Amino acid sequence: MPQPPPLPTARSARARPACWLVSLGIAVVALALAASVVWAINRWSEAAHASAPMREAMRRSSCSVELVAVLGEPLRADRVPYGQIHQRDDGHSLIDLRVGLHGPQASGTLHVRGHRHDGRWDYPVMYVLLPDERPHDLTELDDAEAAQRCALQACREEGRCPAPPNGLAA
Repeated sequence: MPQPPPLPTARSARARPACWLVSLGIAVVALALAASVVWAINRWSEAAHASAPMREAMRRSSCSVELVAVLGEPLRADRVPYGQIHQRDDGHSLIDLRVGLHGPQASGTLHVRGHRHDGRWDYPVMYVLLPDERPHDLTELDDAEAAQRCALQACREEGRCPAPPNGLAA
C-alpha cells in the first residue's frame, strides 16, 4: 500500500504569505510602470496639441474650403500625434508631426514640419493626405499672410459656401 503524502510543515505554511507578498509587489510595480507610460503619453499629447505649429495647422485645415468639402466639419485631430519636437537652448525649435484628422465625411492625415528661429515659425511642410492618397497643401500662402486669412470664413461671408452644420461658427 502506498504511503500518503506528508502533511504540510510549519515552514511551507509560512512560505504561502511570502509568495502572495512577492506577487502583490510585482503587480504594484507593473501598475506603477503602466501608469508612468500612460502619464508620459498624455503629457506628450498635450504638448504636441498645444504647440503653435499644431494649432496653426488645425486653423489652416479648418479654414480650407476644399478640405472641409472633402472631410466635412468640424475637423478633429487624433488624441496622440506621432513625431518629434526639439527645443534647443538657443531659441531654435524643430517640429515634425503626423496626426489623424477626422471629419464627419472622411478622414485624412495631417503632416506638419516647422522650425522656429528668432521667435518666428516657418512651415515648409504642412499638408493633409486625403483618403484617396492625394495631398492637400496648406502652405500655399506665406506664413504671415496665412495667419491673417481664413478662406472658408471669407467664402461664407461672400455667400459662396454652405453655412456650417448645426449652426457652428466658422
